[in-house]
Amino acid sequence: MALFQTSILLGLLTLGQSIFIPPSLIGQLPVGVVSYELNNTSTFPNRDLMVSIFYPALESEYQKHRLQADLPLVFANDYSDSWLGLPQNASASVIQHAYNSPQIASSGFPVLFFSPGYGAGRLYYNGAAQNLASQGYIVVSMDHPNDTDFIVYPDGRTATFNESTDDRTETDVVLLRVSDNLFVLDHLEQSAPMLNDTRFVAGINMDGPATEPVGSAGLDRPFLLMGQQAHALNSSFDPTWTTFYSNLRGWKLAMIVNQTIHHHFCDSLYFLEQLSADGYPEGEGYLNGTYMFGLESAYTANFFDKWMKGGEGELFYGLSAQWPEVTFDG
Repeated sequence: MALFQTSILLGLLTLGQSIFIPPSLIGQLPVGVVSYELNNTSTFPNRDLMVSIFYPALESEYQKHRLQADLPLVFANDYSDSWLGLPQNASASVIQHAYNSPQIASSGFPVLFFSPGYGAGRLYYNGAAQNLASQGYIVVSMDHPNDTDFIVYPDGRTATFNESTDDRTETDVVLLRVSDNLFVLDHLEQSAPMLNDTRFVAGINMDGPATEPVGSAGLDRPFLLMGQQAHALNSSFDPTWTTFYSNLRGWKLAMIVNQTIHHHFCDSLYFLEQLSADGYPEGEGYLNGTYMFGLESAYTANFFDKWMKGGEGELFYGLSAQWPEVTFDG
């Protein structure tokens, strides 16, 4: 199993008016999705987690099921539209390429765990999760209560979080997230879980800081740092990357995607590109959301294919003519 991190029913418009996310699937496999509320009883107080699982669906059966709305209606209308500055009801028009609850094609696919950045939620990473599932992975994404801005539960309850009132240390937050990841892993039979559990075999940090204790302890398993153009090693932008990278003892690489900022690594860029009259980002020269989906999916799948499926990892041999914005550091 592996981890990648960063620091996933409403009334639809007609199908022709809807926006698909991602714009198309990178892989050839049909994708299913299910969501669960899981109560992490290993902590006090207990923590109500929301978990989405994306997976390759059974070819002969998936079309009997409906396509999944990308966001719960309450999340779309009460949070997403205002947070992204979109017109009312805009976010509710987005649907996935994933189907709701079809039978899984096989139980033999590698499993990836996704934990979003502090304050962020899983739902703005549904696009990347679907792309990986379409390439033969089971992707488990989760919301962490008390550090996710807005969570919607199946019974309609919501949970909100205000970062300005949080007096916990980064280590406190990370250790709770480790507990959540290990609890979900155990129930189903970020780099920090890799420190404590050998079932995690490789990981990616997608433009997030390398917090303690893993920053100083390092890891002995393959790890990729994937960041925006400002996130180079030995820069003042984020010194934790330099410390963490120097303490990695297995295969390692720092990958920089030029012409990007932090929001290029989540779905919000694509939401704004498709649903905002002004588009995003405002500055010229940035990559667009459709292109970024392709780039991000290509490199994440190539990395995990290398370490979980015996692939070549050819994208990491050197610079790519197909993705000229990518450079390597370290």
